[in-house]
Amino acid sequence: MEADSANLLPLLEKQWGTARLDHLRQIGRIAQQLGTPAYLVGGAVRDLFLKRYAPDLDVAVEGDTRMLAEACKAQIHGAHYQFHAQFGTAILEDSQGVALDLAQCRLEHYPAPAALPEVHPGNIHADLARRDFTVNAMAIRLDPQHFGILLDPYDGQADLQAGLLRTLHSRSFLDDPTRILRGLRFATRFQMDLAPECHQQLKQALQADIFTQLSGARLWRELRYLLELEALPVALSLLTAWKLWFLLRPTPPASNTMPTLLQRGQEQIQWLSAQFPEEPLAIFIPMLTLIWQDVTLRDIQHYLDRWPVPDRSQLLADLRVLPGLPDTLLKAKRPSQKANIWQGVSVAGILAAMAIYADNPTLVDSARLYLQVQRRLPSPFNGQELQTLGLKAGPSLGKTLKLLREAQLDGEISNKENAQQWLIKQGILPPNPL
Repeated sequence: MEADSANLLPLLEKQWGTARLDHLRQIGRIAQQLGTPAYLVGGAVRDLFLKRYAPDLDVAVEGDTRMLAEACKAQIHGAHYQFHAQFGTAILEDSQGVALDLAQCRLEHYPAPAALPEVHPGNIHADLARRDFTVNAMAIRLDPQHFGILLDPYDGQADLQAGLLRTLHSRSFLDDPTRILRGLRFATRFQMDLAPECHQQLKQALQADIFTQLSGARLWRELRYLLELEALPVALSLLTAWKLWFLLRPTPPASNTMPTLLQRGQEQIQWLSAQFPEEPLAIFIPMLTLIWQDVTLRDIQHYLDRWPVPDRSQLLADLRVLPGLPDTLLKAKRPSQKANIWQGVSVAGILAAMAIYADNPTLVDSARLYLQVQRRLPSPFNGQELQTLGLKAGPSLGKTLKLLREAQLDGEISNKENAQQWLIKQGILPPNPL
């Protein structure tokens, strides 16, 4: 292993300013007082060289993280922390809102391929040795005498400059196959490639059918991160080059239109977010819907049986509806009929439909009308008001509310007064309700 390397203080000062550095200096000073050296690790170090802003700061501690967090709270004005006993980690925040994660340095051992590691306390060298790639196995010292000194025992900075993702040992992908998918995300985000020997390691891992030994929950978590990737359309070429399509579908897409389709899906997601910033949306669901739009339901069920995908019943329902959606909408003559069709599709499914049928402006306009107006149209009466008018609680009340909504969508009613007259005309209310 290399000894201390370059001093990055000038680079830190240039890119981060004083608030972050002051927070890190204080932590380094307090950690030294306690005899628990602290180091900045992870993506923040990597992103420093890439000249990217790192929103998350991770500090590895050679000792008790809670003791350090408590000492920081006592000595740093306005500092507070949350401790997570299950993981032995703490989130420390100062009075300026600068937050970072504290974690104890760990030594990891994998008892079997794809198994969760056995974890023991370790020093910074052990903590860096457990990392996925050399570019993520760098640390910056925070103790006052050596603040800003880089620890780079695996030449991660050189690999970063060369645009290479290199594992720390030859069994890395066999120990933890999620590193393959993390590598794919890194390669996509930072325009990098696997080092030559790592391509061979990937081939060996696939020949060992390593992903079948990984739990469905762990695999799904990594796939979800991939589906949420902003550069997902670009990542598809790596799925092909690395022979990983089988993780998402039985065979690669038959045509080269998938990147365009996913890009359209992302555009529709951005449109919805701009229209309704507060509306929650699991981005991975419309992306998965698009990837599966030409896959058989039987094959899809095989994946869903293994992954803990939320709302899987609705996802399957959307996939059943999507192929015939243009014809179904064409047969619907009234606005209420079209709205009822869209009501049976999730928001994620509607976004997928807008991407699949982007060349059908009538369908896209109908979808946007539903999302923007029809689904949010307030009813002229609620159930309580209808009961005041003389209707009884029960299934018939729900049916009446549905009829009112349809009449409103079709332009037959627009306010309480003409809604009441419409109910009388339909024989739902007596001519002179009580």
